[in-house]
Amino acid sequence: MPNSAAIAFAVFDEPINDYKGFCVSRLIHDFYELDPAKTGFYGGGGLDARFDWTPIGFAGGALPPSALPPGTPRWGKEFKQALHHNFTRTLEIFCHGSSLPVETNSFSLDPNVKDAWGLPALRMTYRDHPNDLKMMEWMRDRALEILDAAGARTKWANPVEEQQLAVHLLGTCRMGNDPKTSVINPDHRAHDLPNLFLCDGSSLVTSGRGQPTMTIEALAFRAADRITALAKRGDLSS
Repeated sequence: MPNSAAIAFAVFDEPINDYKGFCVSRLIHDFYELDPAKTGFYGGGGLDARFDWTPIGFAGGALPPSALPPGTPRWGKEFKQALHHNFTRTLEIFCHGSSLPVETNSFSLDPNVKDAWGLPALRMTYRDHPNDLKMMEWMRDRALEILDAAGARTKWANPVEEQQLAVHLLGTCRMGNDPKTSVINPDHRAHDLPNLFLCDGSSLVTSGRGQPTMTIEALAFRAADRITALAKRGDLSS
């Protein structure tokens, strides 16, 4: 599971210089808990105002229609003028939320593709659940409403589509006591490989409704304490 995602952009009349300071300057959790009876979908999430573009990234990322308003020239003098004008005036709202755990989404060894050492390459199989897409469409519309209320001169959003690029990869290595239904035990230790400890987001059984970094950090600290305790007891394999 990754986090579901949608993005909305706006350009303002005056410079807002959102490229300065923290990458994420504002965060809204008003939609963290939503009523499926009212929305027609399960889940929720957050909206964060960000501008995580460098100048070169802003120019390169604008080549496919995204960070520049639709209809902006993508080459020549007018393109450079748009980059110069919009860089300090653009605000991005990133929508992130639940990604339902679906059994068909998985990691496996590719039966055909090999890596540089002739070993089977890692293959990710993933498809967004229709619920995730419906939720992101709803969140995107809220982001556009916020940008409109903030006085944006122009605003737009990329279409909500099935993700082809995923960040915050989570799941596939559930934590539990039963080796038949989990990969690691409560000490973060793999059932089948005693000296293997997983300290990332793979033990999460849901993507949650927010960015998972702090949860992963907490799990890593917890795993370190467990590994230290096991080592002191002599319970690590030599």
